Formats: sequence, structure tokens, C-alpha cells
Amino acid sequence: MDFFLKDKGTAPGTIVYEGDTPPINTKIEYYYVLKNELIKSDKTLSDLEEYSLWIRIIGLKDTDIIINTIAPYNINKLTLEDIFETYHSPKYDDTFEYPFVIMRSVVIEDNLLKDNQISFILTDHSLITFEEYSSEELDVVLQRLMKHTNNFFTRGIEYLLCAMMDALIDSYIITLNKINTAVDTLEESMSNDVSIPIDVSSLFKIKRKVNFLHRHTRASYEIINNLLKNSNESKSYYKSDISPYYKDVFEHTIYLSEAIQYCKDSIRSLYDENMSRIQIRANKFINILTMVSTLMLPPMVIGGIYGMNFENIPGSSNHNGFFISIFSMFGISISLALYFKYKKYF
Repeated sequence: MDFFLKDKGTAPGTIVYEGDTPPINTKIEYYYVLKNELIKSDKTLSDLEEYSLWIRIIGLKDTDIIINTIAPYNINKLTLEDIFETYHSPKYDDTFEYPFVIMRSVVIEDNLLKDNQISFILTDHSLITFEEYSSEELDVVLQRLMKHTNNFFTRGIEYLLCAMMDALIDSYIITLNKINTAVDTLEESMSNDVSIPIDVSSLFKIKRKVNFLHRHTRASYEIINNLLKNSNESKSYYKSDISPYYKDVFEHTIYLSEAIQYCKDSIRSLYDENMSRIQIRANKFINILTMVSTLMLPPMVIGGIYGMNFENIPGSSNHNGFFISIFSMFGISISLALYFKYKKYF
């Protein structure tokens, strides 16, 4: 079911939820990263000293609550429009005074590919994330944050963004591994019986998943590259150099791109091999029909000749003419069959 609610001709910057899944109720969590502890709250805290703040917004149903929550950050309406339009491909945007990133969480559940748009806004001391629904990748980062608070505090808020990018790229790799397992299963089934083709529909489903993942991986490659360039510029709100961590994530995207290309090549090889087997089976069937037609040709010719309505046909008055004609029909057919067998035509 689609949830595209905007009317035609709606002005740019109109904030309305648009997506292909029903929105869930909004939940807002505040995580204050201090030097030696992590404080979770459901409201803003003003009595803390130096800290980094992660505002996690899960569910995009309550637009008014979300807009009021991030009002102090002066987020442009065009950015908000992109956040609530949950069909975007991954992208990086630095048009305004803050880096804005859209990524997609991609997982396979019950053999179905599910994706979740996650948006990021990075400000001086805060990272704001927007999720269609709670993502496992950000939950993993939260667990790391609880165990290693000091690392996130000393490295600055952008390190938290880098960790989330890394978790999302790792999830792509895990998803690709599951797809590779499905491809390996098809290859195994083909190797066990070299004569039977596989179900092409299952191969097309895998191909669709790989193409979907490839499209997002290519866009993620550009996002990490842009974040790496910005990190090299050493803007004022970076507490430390995050470039090495972005380089590591960037290398993961390169590996992922190569692995996806290898997977696509494997799928293409499977498809070609499968089509070859189908063609071979079709050729065998045609060969059998051709042989049968050829072997039945002598009886048809002889039967046609002696079935003509003439009075004087050689041998028609012979007492054993019927048996002679039958012997001739099948004798010639058997001789042809033995000859074809000798020539290894079948």
C-alpha cells in the first residue's frame, strides 16, 4: 500500500509524510554523551556541562512534534521535506549550514528485502537521526556507545555519525552474504544434476535484490567520499580527526562494490548456464522428433504407394504381398535406426 499524500502541484518544502509503509507513532530519545557516562532522556537537559547530543527520532507520524523538537536547529523546510519523503535513494547534501545525509537500512526477512530510510543532520554538537522505524544498525551503535562512552566523547559528534555509516555499510555486506548464500545454493543444485535447469523465477528474485543493493551501494560510496572530504577540511566542530575512520568505511564501500559485481557476474553465469541447459533439452526433444519422423518415413512412403487406387500395382496379386510390404516398411526403418546409432546421431 502506498502512502503518497501530497496533491499535484504542491509547493516545494511542504512537509507531509510520503512512503510505501504506514508511519509508526513518533518516539524521541535524547542521548547525552559525557566523558564517562551516557545519559538517556525523553526531554532536553540544560544543566549539563560539555557534551555531545544524539537526538534519535523513530517514526515519522507526528510531524508537528518532530518539527517542534528540532526547531532550535533552524532546519530548512527543503531538508524536512526530504526527511518525510521516505522513498529517496541515499544522498549527501551540504546546501545549507549543516551536512544532511540520507541512507537506507537494507535487511532480508522471510526471503523479502526490506529497507528503512534513515536521515542524518549533523550540527555543531548534535546529531539528529530520523528513522521510519527502529533500525538494528543504530541499535548496535547505541550498544557500542554505552560500552565506550569516552571514545565517542573525545572524538566528537561526527565520530558517532561515522560509526552509524559503518554499521549501515556492514549491514549491506551481511545482506550481500545472504544473497551469495542463495546463489551458492542454486549453483549447488545445478552441479548435483547437470541435466535439469533451475527455476528462473528464483534467479530473477535474487537479481532484483542485488540490483537494489547495488544502487544504494553506489550512492553510499559517494556519501562516504563527501564526508571524508569534509572531514579533511577540519571544521571547527570536529573535536578530532575522523578521516582515518571514514577511510576505513570508504574501503568497505569499495569492497562491497566489488563483491556486488562478483555476485552479479555469478548470477549472469548461472542464467547463461541455465539457458544453455534449456536449449540442450529442447534440442534433444527436437532430435527425437526428427528421428521418429525419419524412421516413420519409409512405412509412410510404402503404405502410400500401395494405397493408391490403381488396378495393376506390382505385387498386389501376390499371396504374401501384405507380409512383404510390412517387412519392407519395418526392415528399412530398423536399418535406418541402426545406421543412425552407428553414426551416433542419438
